[in-house]
Amino acid sequence: MFLVARSFAPINSGTRSHFGFNYDKQGRDWKVRCGERQSPIALWSCNAITCDVPKLKFLNYHKSLCDPLSVINNGLTVLMRIPKTVDGSRPSICISTEGQQVFEADQLHFHWGSALSKGSEHCLDGNYYDGEVHIVHKNASYKSNKEAGMQPNGFAVLALLIRNLEDSNIETPAMNMICKQVSSITKLDDSCPLEDSMALQDLFVSIDSQKYFTYQGSLTTPPCAEAVIWFVFPTPLDVPKELWKHFWQLRDSRDQRVLNTYRELQDGHDRPVYKSKGK
Repeated sequence: MFLVARSFAPINSGTRSHFGFNYDKQGRDWKVRCGERQSPIALWSCNAITCDVPKLKFLNYHKSLCDPLSVINNGLTVLMRIPKTVDGSRPSICISTEGQQVFEADQLHFHWGSALSKGSEHCLDGNYYDGEVHIVHKNASYKSNKEAGMQPNGFAVLALLIRNLEDSNIETPAMNMICKQVSSITKLDDSCPLEDSMALQDLFVSIDSQKYFTYQGSLTTPPCAEAVIWFVFPTPLDVPKELWKHFWQLRDSRDQRVLNTYRELQDGHDRPVYKSKGK
């Protein structure tokens, strides 16, 4: 087994971002306490366990989210807060291994590379992808993100892989709508509303939502709390390259381009990785 090497754009140099860290070295210079459940990791189909896979149930994902929905350039990523749905409910997930605990959708954000490099955080069967979207859910049993970050099941994150293509036969209109607005948030703290409403389920129109890898891991930004149950979907979303290019033009608090916004792969420490068979 081998990993496909990434090619890199020139690394920025300068001061830290206003968050106290940046992606200049893909996390190698972050001073975080690393245990044995750090993320991201390389995922291999041949090593994954296909029995007793934790089951994933979606709640209110089919309901339209309240307007206005906006994308924000915070200097590290493109962020979209996830509000309640139009009927006041929360898009959420339940995981069979966690009993009846509910994980409520809080936000989604992006990771990307550059014109010269791939940008996904996870590596699947030796391959990186152009980008990765994380839909972050907080365990509703905990009052705050700080409290959740101290628990082994504080968060559940759904990871969607992105592939940019010159000509795509299968596109996801909701994802294209989000990527289109990124062209309007070039500067730090810029925000732009989406042109239309959407439901979170709209991001899965070309994906089997019951086909995924899952493992116990961490957040991938400092302090990299080991509090995440990961679900990584192997079927990538196709995004037109003309829209994906918008991410390469964003600027941070140093007025430098925000490129290669991923953490390098972490040691798997022989953690079990499960793979579902899909619908």
